[in-house]
Amino acid sequence: MENKSEVSVTIVNRYYPPNKSAIAEAANDLAIFLVENGCQVKIVHTDGDYPGGGETGKKIKGEQHIISSFYNGQNKILRLIGNLIEGFKLIRKAQKINDGVIIVMTNPMLLNVWAGFILNRKKTPWIYWSMDLYPEGFASGNLIKKSNPIYKYFFRRAYLKKPNGMIALGDIQAQYLKDAYKKDISTVILPCGVFLNNAKQENNIAIPTWKTDKTKIYLGYIGNLGQAHSIEFIKWTIDHLQPKNQHLMLVVYGAKAHIIKEYIKDKKEGITLLDYMPREELKHLDINMVSLISEWINVCVPSKMVSAVHQGSAVLFFGSKDCDSWQDHKDASWLIEEGENAEVQIKAFLNTISHGIIQEKKSNAKGLPQEMTKNTLKAYHGIREMGRKIIGS
Repeated sequence: MENKSEVSVTIVNRYYPPNKSAIAEAANDLAIFLVENGCQVKIVHTDGDYPGGGETGKKIKGEQHIISSFYNGQNKILRLIGNLIEGFKLIRKAQKINDGVIIVMTNPMLLNVWAGFILNRKKTPWIYWSMDLYPEGFASGNLIKKSNPIYKYFFRRAYLKKPNGMIALGDIQAQYLKDAYKKDISTVILPCGVFLNNAKQENNIAIPTWKTDKTKIYLGYIGNLGQAHSIEFIKWTIDHLQPKNQHLMLVVYGAKAHIIKEYIKDKKEGITLLDYMPREELKHLDINMVSLISEWINVCVPSKMVSAVHQGSAVLFFGSKDCDSWQDHKDASWLIEEGENAEVQIKAFLNTISHGIIQEKKSNAKGLPQEMTKNTLKAYHGIREMGRKIIGS
């Protein structure tokens, strides 16, 4: 490795470790790789607090530049105002300190709109790392109709000025973005949920204290329960759970979490609610539950599904075949298709699932974790090479 940095990269996101957020950890994991491979890395983020799970990681890399957050509450109007203010300040700060290429993530909402407006005007090279897409997320969450003039304005602004490169969560999302930009932009595919920095730590084989009966099948919904996820999926699982041989683990936070917490108050048999579960414990769940309702296809790709499969776990996925989550991980998963008979599918699944069927599914997908690690490392090298080409190093 040369002493002089080959590429200077500035990563912009609302959160960064030690804040616990999967997206923050994704940024840090990439930063670790880039620093260890000869790049100078700067991080521009806020001091805002993420109200959920995730890992902090044992390493935190990058020269950090922190701005004050505007609002951390749940009021939707104040959150939108705060996101717009923070996004502007983050991009302005990144533009001032950047010595090479800027990687723009998608939190706060509409950060990509500010990037296109400010960075393209200043002719600052940037890469769009698409996590949750906005303004599409507003329409998917039924906050505004796509026919609304305000939505049309922000959509037009979001895709008016294209980035120099993209990092997409999957092939389907990548094609959606290229169609939206109406350009064939150089793209690296990097699903969120594989973190190379913590790979050795996650190989810990200790049985967690919550797994008290190995004869039972342990299902778990672990993670954000927001607008993109189905509460009915969890409710129907609770309703048809067989406590004598099945146990449901829940770690839920986000916009809809209170609904499930209220729902289980009188249904505690066979259910354990925890505040937190370390990622390395996911593999001790026999089945990880993941949902993505159809309105959110392409808008986001659940990182918990990626992490679960990477841990060697089987997944019960509630959603559609036409999304990256299913297409990339179907060998390790069962599908509950969203629709009128979804509850019937869940009941039938719980009536027939067994340790033998689960083991067969895991055996068929045993090569996936290694392949995912390999593909993540390949993507990191691709991002480094993309940055080098963009700034002409």
